[in-house]
Amino acid sequence: MPYNAYLQITEEKYNLICNRFKEYMAHIDDLNIEPIKIFDPLSPKQNEELELIREVSKDLQKKKEEDVKKAAEAAAEAEKAAKENKVTEKDDSENTEENVTKDDKKQE
Repeated sequence: MPYNAYLQITEEKYNLICNRFKEYMAHIDDLNIEPIKIFDPLSPKQNEELELIREVSKDLQKKKEEDVKKAAEAAAEAEKAAKENKVTEKDDSENTEENVTKDDKKQE
């Protein structure tokens, strides 16, 4: 595969990675050889940054789960309140109908 000038790595680095990959593919089925690492290991600074990103992501995920839980609880409470209001409205409307019929009987 030829080098592409739009890649974000140098041509030398690209060729090194390609050669490592070819070697990896040549020995992929051989269980006696230690696996070939195609890419260079990360620096300690990069590892620290990854750890920080993971910690922040965990915190954000916990906050998201808490927010979703709160929203679900609020929705359940709102639904419960709406049902109670409907029951109260039905009771009120039944009472109103009873009052109307009583008033009609009184007028007769």
